[in-house]
Amino acid sequence: MGILMENFQFVIGFLTLMFIVVVFISLALRWVYISSTKGAMKRLEEDIAKANAKQAELSNKLKQAEEELMKRKAEARQLADKMRAEAEEASKAERERILAEARKEAEEIITKAQNTKEKIRQELEKEFDLKVYETTMKVLNAILSEKAKRAFDEVLVEEFLSSLKETDMSRISPDINEVDVVTQNPMSSTVKAKISEILRNKLNRDIIIKDSVDTNLGGGIILKFASMALDGSMRNLIREKVYTFMSQAEQGT
Repeated sequence: MGILMENFQFVIGFLTLMFIVVVFISLALRWVYISSTKGAMKRLEEDIAKANAKQAELSNKLKQAEEELMKRKAEARQLADKMRAEAEEASKAERERILAEARKEAEEIITKAQNTKEKIRQELEKEFDLKVYETTMKVLNAILSEKAKRAFDEVLVEEFLSSLKETDMSRISPDINEVDVVTQNPMSSTVKAKISEILRNKLNRDIIIKDSVDTNLGGGIILKFASMALDGSMRNLIREKVYTFMSQAEQGT
């Protein structure tokens, strides 16, 4: 009995000890578990916080990147607009330059053509004048007697002197004091005196008269003041009439 009691007490003590140990281990494991959980939760919270911070940082960087992208796009549009405007301006300037050169070349061509035309016209007119004059003079010489020719010459000279009284001589330089007088026949003293009087009244000074004869005038008279000439010859009258008729023919009148 005593042994049994002792064994029983030993078992009871052992079980009690085991229970205490189990409880202690359970408490210890629970404490470890709780500590680990708290640590894990803390670490999780820290990781979440870090993730949130990282996300916020990334969002901020993304926002900045978008803003920078928009800025770059705006700058690119401005640059493109500027380049387009500069290109259009350069194109306009180049177009105007080409047009100006084309106009200049066209004007030069037209000027050359007009000069050539004028030169040819003058040559043709000169040749035509000569032919008309020669033909007219031949006709006059054929149908007029010497007396009629002289009378015709005198009429032309008288008409010229009459018109000379009304002629504007303001273009004659004050330093000119002589005049060359060309006639078909030798000039009479009467005609010379009339010319001297008319010139004295028109120019308010005496003019020296130097007379000469040109049998090709066909009649009439020419007064030459240096480079200025007053032409009242038959040759000039024929030329003027021919020009008048030609002009009227061109205009259809």
